[in-house]
Amino acid sequence: MKKISVLLLLLGFGFLYSFLLNRTPIHLNQDELGFSLNAYSIAKTGFDENGRFFPLYFWHLGVMWAAPFIVYLTALFLLVFPLSEIVVRLPSVLVAVCNILLIYVVGRKIFKSHLWGLASAVLLGLTPAHFIHGRILLDTLYIVPFALGWLLLLIYFLEKKNQWILFAIGVVLGIGIHSYHAAKIMIPIYLLLTLVFAYPYIKGKKSYLLLLIGFVLPLVPLVPWLALYPDTLLDQVRYTGLYDTKLNPFSGIATLLTPEIIFHKISVFISYFDPFFLFLLGDASLIHSTSLRHPLGISQSIVRAGVFLFPFAVFLPIGIFWIVKIGKNRFFWLFITGFFTAPVAAALVGDHYRISRSLAMLPFAALIAVCAIRFLVSQKVKLLRALCYLLLIVIPLQFSYFVYDYFTDYRIRSYNWMRYNIPGALEEIILQEKKVPAKVIYIDRRTEFIDRYWKFYLIKHNEEELFEKTVFFEPRDIVIEDLENNSIIMYNMNDVDGLKTEVGPFKKVASIFEPDGVSVFYIYRN
Repeated sequence: MKKISVLLLLLGFGFLYSFLLNRTPIHLNQDELGFSLNAYSIAKTGFDENGRFFPLYFWHLGVMWAAPFIVYLTALFLLVFPLSEIVVRLPSVLVAVCNILLIYVVGRKIFKSHLWGLASAVLLGLTPAHFIHGRILLDTLYIVPFALGWLLLLIYFLEKKNQWILFAIGVVLGIGIHSYHAAKIMIPIYLLLTLVFAYPYIKGKKSYLLLLIGFVLPLVPLVPWLALYPDTLLDQVRYTGLYDTKLNPFSGIATLLTPEIIFHKISVFISYFDPFFLFLLGDASLIHSTSLRHPLGISQSIVRAGVFLFPFAVFLPIGIFWIVKIGKNRFFWLFITGFFTAPVAAALVGDHYRISRSLAMLPFAALIAVCAIRFLVSQKVKLLRALCYLLLIVIPLQFSYFVYDYFTDYRIRSYNWMRYNIPGALEEIILQEKKVPAKVIYIDRRTEFIDRYWKFYLIKHNEEELFEKTVFFEPRDIVIEDLENNSIIMYNMNDVDGLKTEVGPFKKVASIFEPDGVSVFYIYRN
């Protein structure tokens, strides 16, 4: 019966997280585009977009070296399924469901109860930030299963005292380094916490060596890779803005140690525990949150959701109090440590209010909340028990509202963050081409990453040969009367008056609309 309940839980969350993946998020954003095209290339040829054979890291959108885990996992899906928005988002659904399974096992082991294991899983699964990132092809969520895997193995080690489990912990953490660029800061913290919490049970130098070997083994491929591409790590420093990469690493790190910079980093770190951020507003970007921050207040956000649902505002402080004052299991302190260290990487690069940079916070918060619920339901004071039950009722109610908003109004609020309806414009061109083949397809190149979007949708519709007759043009550099007859041209709203039905010899055949009726792209033919 227990296995059936867990299976039903995972199937339920799997369905919820994969529901209407092609509808919300409303459009494919540029990071999803970059990861999916590299994954498609790996799946079909073994080479990335730039001709590297099974690379350790991927050159992403021409701006940075991206971690490999997300690309190779997506490539596995593309070995079986055709390229589409749904398929490329399924790997993140899988990661989210794995997180839910892992935290169930962690909760069951640490609380010694199937019921509390289920509670841990449900609380994580119903966390808005986890839901949002479990439906989009971004590597920000991919550190979480490694954090939970580390936590679970550490529980097993403290329970069984088997020194070879330390080797497994090292391997999980070493592989986790390649999950997300912030992992290069967070994973060493978890390695240090392993030494702190496991210290009383580590037997001699052999045990330390097992942990170290396990950790180093997954890092060995970095040696030949960095010999070929020595800028890989430095590029991630440049991309995150940690310090000025024109300086050598020692000088760069030294710039972080000035009082002004230190106080700034501390203020950023503290901002991650701002109650408004955690329970009302969420991430500063509408790619990672449903709440739009308003400069004059929080009225637009209060009916939506922050990083966590409202009841967590009560459960987290009570759970922390219980662990500090009452909890007898030393291991529970790891929940607090994991929760409060989660924003370290984001704080170092100066990113205020970006839960997308610190998603490892989520499972630790869920486990702390379970501690609070266990404490409250055991109280003899009826008022405390009633408060707990009331908050538990609020969780599914608020989550239901959040999900309703996510699938409806959030699509309208977020479409500009998702680069507008580029997919609709490009698919309209493909439709026009099928009706009457064009000699040339002209696409406004001032739409960022448009060549990659075009490649994605040509592959999706099995029309890759159209790329050969595509010209990406700069509107200021063309004379429209000189363009080829029987051509299709795509403009964005910055380069043409969308009210015009004709532009030179070209006639408008389609306006591409957003859900609220705004039109950003226009298709013309001559």
